[in-house]
Amino acid sequence: MSSSTFVAAADTGILLEAGTNEVEVLAFHVGRQRFGVNVAKVREVLSIDTITAMPEGHPAVDGMVRVRNEVVTLVNLARYLYGVEEEVERNAGTMLLLEFNEHLLAFRVTDVDSIVRASWQQSCPIPDVMGIKAPVTSVLLLGRDLLPMLDFESIGASIGLQGHVRQDAGMPPADAVDHAPIIYAEDSKMISQMIFDALKEAGFLNVQGFPDGHDAWNHLLSVVAETSNPAELSQRVACLITDVEMPRCDGLSLTRRVREHNLLKDLPVVVFSSLVSRDNEKKGMQVGATAQVSKPKYKELIQTIEKILRSK
Repeated sequence: MSSSTFVAAADTGILLEAGTNEVEVLAFHVGRQRFGVNVAKVREVLSIDTITAMPEGHPAVDGMVRVRNEVVTLVNLARYLYGVEEEVERNAGTMLLLEFNEHLLAFRVTDVDSIVRASWQQSCPIPDVMGIKAPVTSVLLLGRDLLPMLDFESIGASIGLQGHVRQDAGMPPADAVDHAPIIYAEDSKMISQMIFDALKEAGFLNVQGFPDGHDAWNHLLSVVAETSNPAELSQRVACLITDVEMPRCDGLSLTRRVREHNLLKDLPVVVFSSLVSRDNEKKGMQVGATAQVSKPKYKELIQTIEKILRSK
């Protein structure tokens, strides 16, 4: 696939139905390794023209590139992932222009491959073992092939780029709702820790995180199995926070399951995602999300949860 033939899903008018647990993935290469990224994050695939170097920057940052009337940071993925340079001219090659967390960020890649439509049920979390520290959230199982999904939010945050790190801190403790049980589903280990820390700093003492919608849903079912009393259920789980793209069960599918369950249908669900667009907000509304907050607005997330819980 050449850069001139790629069109983002939002530009084609072909959007996946909300809550079906489907995803469209752009496959690309960094060196010989094949990776994937959610098409919803990809603004464009472009040829690299002129790079302006910046002094004292992160070693993985090539510099700045101009995309029409915008200036965007260019991250060299080969250098970030492997600490090596590819044998290409500096002002040449291919880059992915991604949009997430309300920011644009470009990533130099070797080439782009194809767009694959899959179900999140075809994906698996990364094994939680010592020695695996790659910025990968999950792996798609495509026949005999494995397609690692890169954690671009973590990459951006580790480089220290503005808009990708948690900036809200020192929030006042919540008083009347400090014991409300909060659960959240987030596949990025770094973002998961940030959510946990933000909730704790805000005074929420009963917090439990899950690596994807699958585990969060099983937890909810286990709570329902122990009690069928709606009042007691709200004492066990007061609010659910969920990311959108996660292995096995994504956040929109998780939200739809909650709304379709007879006992869980009134559980407040806050979608906390880096995929910010009118189309994705529309999908969240379609599956019944109580509220939607863009990453990394942790202060807004806390304020939204407090408002929801106090209204109950």
